[in-house]
Amino acid sequence: MEIGSKILTGAAATVILALVGHVATGEKFISGLEQEAQTELAARGLAAAKVSFDRSPLSRDAILAGDLEETAKQDALSVVMAIPGVSSASWKGKKEAIVTAEGKAPPASRDTVAKCQSEVDKIIEADNINFRSGSPYVSLEAKRVIDKIASAMKDCDGLSMTVEGHTDANGDSEVNRVMSQERADRIKAGLVERGMAENLITATGYGSTRPRAKGSGAAADAQNRRIEFRIGAADGSAQNDAQAQQGN
Repeated sequence: MEIGSKILTGAAATVILALVGHVATGEKFISGLEQEAQTELAARGLAAAKVSFDRSPLSRDAILAGDLEETAKQDALSVVMAIPGVSSASWKGKKEAIVTAEGKAPPASRDTVAKCQSEVDKIIEADNINFRSGSPYVSLEAKRVIDKIASAMKDCDGLSMTVEGHTDANGDSEVNRVMSQERADRIKAGLVERGMAENLITATGYGSTRPRAKGSGAAADAQNRRIEFRIGAADGSAQNDAQAQQGN
């Protein structure tokens, strides 16, 4: 009996230690998900969105909170859902969520998003899209770049894209914003004409609010007058470009 009691006591202690270790490991994993999600959101310009995971019990369901427009909220959900280990994401106080359970296809992995982003970046580095000063006219050279981007995105089915228009700081800031939006809209239209899904593309004009190069002068202005492309996971929902426009 004494030996049996010792065995039972030892087994119970082992179970308790295993449970404690499991909880500690799980807490570390969830904390890592939170940190990674917050880092990814900040990198996408969505730092206003805050992410938390339930600790009682430990859960991989992300809850987002923050004062963002509806389109930005959808973008934030897509960013969080692209993180391996996250099972669902929803905004606090809302019932809607992006869920991977019940046979639904999981969102694209971060590796897939990164690969597609890299392919588009290579195209832009080799042949940047330029516009005439004060004009949204899409040149023949720019159309060729759009051809290449649309072709590269054929292997990135289901991913979302944000087309960002940027200008230098010369002239009126509001005029610059409107011009950058028109340019982004035309690039989006070109991509749609080439077969990309319109509901997965958001066109946003930032004007001169997000300069790449500091200072003034021809060199800095040339770097700041640009179109950028941001690739991300998508839930397939339509996005409203008008809501995505940013003021100064």
